[in-house]
Amino acid sequence: SGGSARLIRSSWTVINQSRALLLAAQRALPPERIRELHEEPMRRVQELLARGRAEGAFRTDLPESWMVATFYSLMHAAAEEIGAGRLDGQDAGHLLATTILAAFGPASSTG
Repeated sequence: SGGSARLIRSSWTVINQSRALLLAAQRALPPERIRELHEEPMRRVQELLARGRAEGAFRTDLPESWMVATFYSLMHAAAEEIGAGRLDGQDAGHLLATTILAAFGPASSTG
């Protein structure tokens, strides 16, 4: 849905803006502190996923915890690709929304 794509893009914007800070934090902070910093954004993603699943916009045949982990892994992969010069930051929001919505869309019933 449009709302899901918007939330994915806005989540990306926040992560992209704090990319340098996140990289520095990962070098300097203990893992439990980094997890604490992720708790609020992860809660927002979990709420989005739960709402999308309830509305039939997202698949329900995968564990929600796996979907949250996938979401964050893709966000961080995009940040790393931009940092390495392989991805234009202007393209990342669209690419992430397209990829995540394709992965999380309702499972096909034609299997």
